Amino acid sequence: MKATDGLTHEERAERDAAALKPFDLTEYEAQIWDRIAPQLAQQGRLKPYYVDTVAEYCRALIRMRALRSTLQEEGETYTVSGRNGKQYKSRPEVAQLNETWRQWRNLTAALGLSPTDERGLAEGQGDLFPDADNPFAGMGA
Repeated sequence: MKATDGLTHEERAERDAAALKPFDLTEYEAQIWDRIAPQLAQQGRLKPYYVDTVAEYCRALIRMRALRSTLQEEGETYTVSGRNGKQYKSRPEVAQLNETWRQWRNLTAALGLSPTDERGLAEGQGDLFPDADNPFAGMGA
């Protein structure tokens, strides 16, 4: 269905996502932006003040992929030998991946990119006692 501007909802979302796309994204970050931003725009969750959050989501995802690639190539542990004998140590990339995953997960939640997070952003959520059923409504006024 086309609106008065002649664009479908999907075409308008693509246009809005392209207009808000940061200029400083790398090629791979831009690919993620082009995949996720139009979907957010369709749901009304790509606003100018969310651009930095979406851009950081793209950056975190690229970092996670790079760290995972390194760990697949080199393994998650290495050994050292010393006066205490042979010891196994975690690579620093393991901690970096864990921290990047936590950052990515927070951004995912903020943008409503998982089913649980999306439900939390749905209108009407958050009020356990609607005014009509709330015996305490109006007591604080």
